Amino acid sequence: MPVMVTLAIAIILVLAVIATRMTRRVKDQDARVEVARAQARDSILILITSYLDEQVDRSECILRIRVLLDGSCSHWKDELTLPAFLVVSDLVLSHPYGEARGRLDAEVRQAQDALRRQALQIHEQPLVDELTQLKEWLQS
Repeated sequence: MPVMVTLAIAIILVLAVIATRMTRRVKDQDARVEVARAQARDSILILITSYLDEQVDRSECILRIRVLLDGSCSHWKDELTLPAFLVVSDLVLSHPYGEARGRLDAEVRQAQDALRRQALQIHEQPLVDELTQLKEWLQS
């Protein structure tokens, strides 16, 4: 009987150690995720400011904002109404970018650039308003 009690206590201690380590790992992982979200939020805020100050290529900026939002704030579509941003970012995302864009024929690339410029021009003021709203939402 004392052997069973000792064995039970040993098992309980081992399980307690395992549970403590797993809890610590989960907390560490949650902290890393929170740091990554904060960094993404800061990056989005910098991109919005750059967009509003006309310091960057607008379509590239919209693309980066959208990718960061989708990756770090998946609930943004539920909490915000940004129709112009969605239209323009969906258009930019629908075209190849990065290396794939570089492999396109020059004529196709120019046609896509024209579509982007047109969308940005059509939605210019709503985009400014919506990005300002997004900036305020991220800072709250």
